Amino acid sequence: MLQDEAEILEQMKVGILELDLPRTRKLCEEALGKGIPALDILEKAMYPGLNQIGEKYEKGQYFLAELIAAGEVIREVMEILRPAMLTGKMKFRGNMAIGTVSGDIHDIGKNIVITLVSAAGVQVTDLGVDVPEEKFVEAVRNNKADIIGLSALLTTTMPEMKVVIDSLKKAGLREKVKVIVGGRPLTDHYANEIGADAYGEDAVKGRNIIEKWLELREAT
Repeated sequence: MLQDEAEILEQMKVGILELDLPRTRKLCEEALGKGIPALDILEKAMYPGLNQIGEKYEKGQYFLAELIAAGEVIREVMEILRPAMLTGKMKFRGNMAIGTVSGDIHDIGKNIVITLVSAAGVQVTDLGVDVPEEKFVEAVRNNKADIIGLSALLTTTMPEMKVVIDSLKKAGLREKVKVIVGGRPLTDHYANEIGADAYGEDAVKGRNIIEKWLELREAT
């Protein structure tokens, strides 16, 4: 890679880490204008930037406000990259459908997960909030989702996660998909109890779990 291209990607990584949306957006447009592939932008700027944000969050140097700001930066950049990603030049690493379960309309955590996972090269379908179990089943059967994300913030809606997982079993689709659950009232124990594959304590940890799944699949 040419030196100026490497410099653009390095500066873009710094822009992401510093939560500087205008700078990062401009650098992304400049990178595409110079013919840098979307995959290179993801792997050499966005992944490293996101990883450092995750490290800062886990060390208590970044908090929810910074994580939301980082999600907005990534969302804007992904909108710029999306046309290049959809030309067929880039292969998505996975296909995820995510939604807040039936009866629950909270979506902040879900939306952060979407932006972080999208930046990891996953094609994400946002099913929205108050999503009935049949919509998750359709996402696997018709849209070939291989990862399902279930979000809930209310203790009263947590049981809906088991309803979704049981519906996937009844449809004969459970073995075709990984299920990750998240939300403030959840625990690892509850995730295991309802038959989920993983519990994402927060958006960063959820993204890290999905990244590990992708890496394991790509290694086989």
